[in-house]
Amino acid sequence: MMTLSQIVSAQSDNIFDKMYFGGGFGLDFNQNVFSFSLTPYAGYKLTERWSAGLGINYQFWRDKILDLKINNFGGNIFARYSITPQIFGSAKLEYLSVDFINKREGFYNVPVGLGYIVPISKFVSLYMIGQYDLLYDVTETNGAYSSPWILEAGFGFGF
Repeated sequence: MMTLSQIVSAQSDNIFDKMYFGGGFGLDFNQNVFSFSLTPYAGYKLTERWSAGLGINYQFWRDKILDLKINNFGGNIFARYSITPQIFGSAKLEYLSVDFINKREGFYNVPVGLGYIVPISKFVSLYMIGQYDLLYDVTETNGAYSSPWILEAGFGFGF
């Protein structure tokens, strides 16, 4: 009879074989507004189809007309289920600390949805995810998002 550590060892000799990384970034600017966002993540393949991981979020926003500089940040834990090699389900528990003009507020979000992976090479892929935030409150005027629908795109390495 094999022990749990022997089973895990037999499945993969190297823990890094089951890890994957990625993230997205955003850039928006015109004469008066500049916005930059960064969303790196790291995941671990629990089984052939299931994986889980951690991510961080950061957004900087500057408005010259309003003379504002805002920093929003947070983190998340996520789970993914591979439906096919290119299609996956995704669920997150996310916390965002949002900087309003005269105060900072924290918001929890639970986006769930489907993603699509476009392989670019053996180890690099482009991903897109359409999600719906289960905790979105239409009566909340100062939420983390202006809509319950959240779209993400970025690059992945090893997923």
